[in-house]
Amino acid sequence: MKRVLGNCIGTALACSIGLFAFQLPATAKTATKIAEQAMRAEVVPDEGIYQMYQNRSWLWGREGAGYFAVQRRQFSAWTSDKARKLGYGDGIWFIPGGGKLCFRAKWHGAGGDSNALSCFEHRQAGRILYQRRVPDGEWYVFRSSHRNLADAFMQLKHGDYVSRKQSRIKAKQ
Repeated sequence: MKRVLGNCIGTALACSIGLFAFQLPATAKTATKIAEQAMRAEVVPDEGIYQMYQNRSWLWGREGAGYFAVQRRQFSAWTSDKARKLGYGDGIWFIPGGGKLCFRAKWHGAGGDSNALSCFEHRQAGRILYQRRVPDGEWYVFRSSHRNLADAFMQLKHGDYVSRKQSRIKAKQ
């Protein structure tokens, strides 16, 4: 967690998007096992990444949400930090290959504006889907082999759960 937070000093709003995906492994042994399994797993093809994210919102709990629109590959998001300072981001999302999903956005908030690029890598072994933030995030189980409501994958919801709140934030700034 220190590494994630350390990289975010000075750009808290832009980095808040990276904090939502941080998963604290139960033990170092568990984290190592998951990383080994992920590295042996197959890279998710571009079409699989597209199908997973197209026209879906990734809900980040109280920290915000991001929407991956098919139209012009628009990415829109809203964020909130622990002090409940609201911000928003607008940009694009793209699939550069190698099982990766990236989004580039200009983030706006009380502390000013900043640009950020965020990428996530995906690998799959059977029904298990692994994810990590690129370049140095830790692998975690994004989707279990069985339906598990605690999986981060379950936070991907079909539809736009962003625009309404983002519009309210824009109107206040």
